[in-house]
Amino acid sequence: MRVLLWIIGVPLVLIVLAAVLIPMLLDKDELVQLAAEQIESESGIQLTVDGDASLRLFPKVALSMSGVRAEFPDDGGLVEAESLSTGVALLPLFTGTVEISSLNLDGITYTTVVVDEAIAEAATLDTSTLSDAELDVFYAVRDQMRETSAAQAAADAMVVPLSLEVGELALRDIRAVTVDRSGTTISEVLLEELVAQDINTEGRAVPLTAIITLPDDEAPMDITLDMIFRTDLDERMLHIDELTARVVGATPEPLALTAEGDFNIQTQIAEIDIALQSDGLAGDGKLRFASFESPQIDASLSLSELTPALLVLAGPDAAAAEAEATETAPEETSASGPTSLPLHSLRMIDTKADLRIARVTVDAHVLENVEAGLRVVDGVATLDPVKANLHGGAIDFQAVFNGRYNTAQLSTEGSVTDFDVGQATAALDAGVEASGTAMLNWSLNGQGADGDALIGSLNGPIGFSTEDITVVGIAMQQMVCRGVALVNQEALSAEFPIDTHFDALSADIQLEDGVARLDPLTAQLPAVGLTGNGNLDIASGDLRASLRAQLADGLGELDPACRINERYTELRWPVECKGNLEGDPGEWCGIDATEIVKDLAEGELKRKAGEEAGRLLKNLFRRDGL
Repeated sequence: MRVLLWIIGVPLVLIVLAAVLIPMLLDKDELVQLAAEQIESESGIQLTVDGDASLRLFPKVALSMSGVRAEFPDDGGLVEAESLSTGVALLPLFTGTVEISSLNLDGITYTTVVVDEAIAEAATLDTSTLSDAELDVFYAVRDQMRETSAAQAAADAMVVPLSLEVGELALRDIRAVTVDRSGTTISEVLLEELVAQDINTEGRAVPLTAIITLPDDEAPMDITLDMIFRTDLDERMLHIDELTARVVGATPEPLALTAEGDFNIQTQIAEIDIALQSDGLAGDGKLRFASFESPQIDASLSLSELTPALLVLAGPDAAAAEAEATETAPEETSASGPTSLPLHSLRMIDTKADLRIARVTVDAHVLENVEAGLRVVDGVATLDPVKANLHGGAIDFQAVFNGRYNTAQLSTEGSVTDFDVGQATAALDAGVEASGTAMLNWSLNGQGADGDALIGSLNGPIGFSTEDITVVGIAMQQMVCRGVALVNQEALSAEFPIDTHFDALSADIQLEDGVARLDPLTAQLPAVGLTGNGNLDIASGDLRASLRAQLADGLGELDPACRINERYTELRWPVECKGNLEGDPGEWCGIDATEIVKDLAEGELKRKAGEEAGRLLKNLFRRDGL
């Protein structure tokens, strides 16, 4: 804004001087010299014109120049223009009104030098390379940059003329570059073209078109813009009646955006209604953008799905950081290294959002009808609450991902009720098929410098219970009957179902160091009850469990060879399970019949010894005449 005002202001000063000094019949060189002296005395800006200059007084005051250079002494800024030309109505100048028939500027480069080395460094840093102490400095410097920019914007807004009429404004090839003291480019924006008709301060509609490029090596972005707006400079407001934009480069597919609302020129706060659409994405809602406040983005959006396209709403820094992370992700997640966390992308975002999303895909899991509250600032992302439908059930949870420092922290608690076990196991692709419903609740915490370390460090309790569940490929009753038949020394003759239906299955799980401790683990199926504990290694999928089975009389109905007598019901039949979630579940578990035979033999010996002792005692009493 500041540079644009001075770019427009320089030819206006020349025009006004020309009109006032006509009686003096100054030539164009004297006019330029006089204007340069006045501009420097009032603002300190040093104006030079190295090329040609021409001045025409009738029928309107028209001025054209080439090789124009303006230096800003306060910040080392520099404006260089290949050419500029303008035409102004003469008589309105004497009433304090500027009526510009046309204003054309071509080939302008505006260079800003960031004098504060800390600010310059913060603008170019990849935060993933900083130590925790340096990150604290980075956040402080960014806050300072925001405050400095807010003060500068307020000062710039005061120089807007209160009465302005421009028939046509045409800017082409306008390049704004920010460099440090050594001349290294920090940021660059290219306004390829901007054309506006009938610019006024009387509230008439102004059509405007623009083509903007953010020429970044990693993630260049192109924006094509069409807008109709009205200005109220007394209130410092710009009213956007209609805006359509097409953004290419911020997302895998072009993003189309429409908007209407208000923009405060002085505070640089926009409050707009928006609608956006991309490949597979559609949404609408309200958006508040405040350049110098936190959150910078405050949105209430309804979306068809959650995709990286939303990063364009968080600003080009966030979109570029995410693009860079996406490009390097395959290498970073290969077998040779750990999974990286998107810490830098997160630190570039300052957003608050109330979201309603029809569909969110997380790995292989699909959440539908999502309602979520999101706050992201200084690398900390808070989701509270999140409610959605998951695998036919309802999920309700909250989570905080703290990526402010290089050791990230994650905490989450919540529950899933009545979810479809078949859908969940299919999504996990764990090698196990099942049906039924289940409930899950958790409270977990973890920390790590990368994704693998973070997931591996998660610890806390998880509750798991099911109703009416069937596990495919695990013939638990056949396995039990096989053990009983061995003890009975008989062979099985019946055909058993290859799946197992559980009346109930539940576990209290303690997650620690990447291992899920199941204690207790209980299951109930017809004629068989199981109780025990086990361990599941989350990374490898290896499962080990030791259970004890209590058998009931009804087991013999499945096969005569596994009939149960009262001695068997008193025993706790040992069931040992060992396997991998990607293996054949039918081979996981088995009964240790040898141990049962041993227990039965010992029990039989004790029984016979007891009977013999009883007989001896009875005979002894008889001989004694008792």
